[in-house]
Amino acid sequence: MREHEVPTHVQAEDKALLWFTFPQVVAVVATCAVACGVYRYFPFGPSGLKLAIAILLGVTGIAMTVGKVGGRGLPLVTADLLKFNLGARRYAGSPAELVITEPPPQPEAKPDPLRLLAKKAVSGVGKAVKAVRKNGRRPFRPHSWFGKGRRRKEAGNRPQAPAEGTRTRKPWGRFLAVAALGLLVVILLPSSALADDPDDNPYGDAWRLDEIYFEPPDPVPGRRVYIERLAVSGDTAAVTLRAAHDLDLKVRVFGGRTGRTLKMGANAVVHSGERKTYNLSLNGPKPSFTFSWTDALGFSGAVSLKSGQIPYPLSSYDGGLCDLEMTSLEWTPGSVKGVIASECITDTRQEVDLPVYGGHFSQSVPALLDATVTGITGTVNVAAGPHRTSAAFVTNGETRFDLPVPDRKAIHDLEITAELTATLNVPLPPMLQTVHHPARTDVYRRTVSLSCGECSVSRTVTIRVYHPEHVRAVENQRAPVTRTRPETLPLANGLGVGADNPFRYLTVPPPKPPTPKAEQTEVGDSSWWSWWPW
Repeated sequence: MREHEVPTHVQAEDKALLWFTFPQVVAVVATCAVACGVYRYFPFGPSGLKLAIAILLGVTGIAMTVGKVGGRGLPLVTADLLKFNLGARRYAGSPAELVITEPPPQPEAKPDPLRLLAKKAVSGVGKAVKAVRKNGRRPFRPHSWFGKGRRRKEAGNRPQAPAEGTRTRKPWGRFLAVAALGLLVVILLPSSALADDPDDNPYGDAWRLDEIYFEPPDPVPGRRVYIERLAVSGDTAAVTLRAAHDLDLKVRVFGGRTGRTLKMGANAVVHSGERKTYNLSLNGPKPSFTFSWTDALGFSGAVSLKSGQIPYPLSSYDGGLCDLEMTSLEWTPGSVKGVIASECITDTRQEVDLPVYGGHFSQSVPALLDATVTGITGTVNVAAGPHRTSAAFVTNGETRFDLPVPDRKAIHDLEITAELTATLNVPLPPMLQTVHHPARTDVYRRTVSLSCGECSVSRTVTIRVYHPEHVRAVENQRAPVTRTRPETLPLANGLGVGADNPFRYLTVPPPKPPTPKAEQTEVGDSSWWSWWPW
């Protein structure tokens, strides 16, 4: 028979039916049975209401059985939500932040515990004697414990012999009880004696709970994590962190429609002065990052980049001459750098005042003519408050700018404007040149000969031709003209970029010297008989 070892380290449940485990199958069957019972035996309402209640119970039960949120079952998620909303809150900061500014009041010094014990013993004996006298019983006589019988008031009376079955008291039993009590007082009382100075507390100003003594560490002021680079390109943000102390770092990315959905996370251990770069995805209209840490001193905290500090989405603008898009925006200590991509046109239409007739009769009409873009020049102006810079515009390429900013924590609102000028070549159609001709008469003289048989006759004839006043037009070709077209493109207005303070190492103060222990002093004489009240 072949052997098969079942791995015990795999945390996976067996699937009994399809993708359901055996407990889920039982829960689904039970839920369906309850829904069927409700539909059949519900005492009120029509059948439609019963069916709706049964379907609601069935769907709810199945969802609670097989539904999961983040890999956890709905019952566990519901229990966690109830515990969070109804239970007590726990402070998530460091214990040092809870240290009271004033020390707790010192308890008043009590009197000597030996005298208190003696006083209580005497009062207890007095109460016992009064109770015995009131009840008619024999009073408490300590001297009778040591065999000294009480003298009879009446002479000649002798003590009677004890009756049979009566227990005889022995004096040494009481002596042993008193000795044991005294020994207990001698052993325990010196350890409970108070010191001379009630302020000699080995715990200093530490809190004193019922049976718990602890001294929270003093807070160490200073930043633990610094942001040294923030670069946004498309839907990705590159964030460079630098640790000022040894940290356990946790990175969380939030996004979604409301900006509160956890999208990704990462954990890392970074040492003092070490840099760590993360490529974080940007999701939704208001993404944000949270960098929480726990340092080697036992303190914890967090640094966050909110949506107003992340330049997302990057700006773009569609203009008449060029379409601009910011492809990258980066902050580093002391500067803000960006890249603007442009896509410009090569052909356009230009409106010109076109003369169609010239000379004797002239006329111009506005016309929209096809034009060729021969060149586009301009500058990109970037401003953040009083700080400004400009860069030469690159046509159909990438324009890069570098804006100097203060090296301190702030949010820089950028204003980016492109001032462009295009040179256009506009071909013009032919123009008609008009010439005015006034009225005139042309006289032509010609000789005319007539022949008839042998006879011929020659005569000079005068012909007059009259030309009325008129205008003649001649078509002339024209050279193309050059025009310029200015354009201002507001690429960004108030685009926020977050900046952090310059990096500094965390300065840890030297450890405090341990508080000296209180020295106990003896109270009174050290002899054992000095503890007795008499």
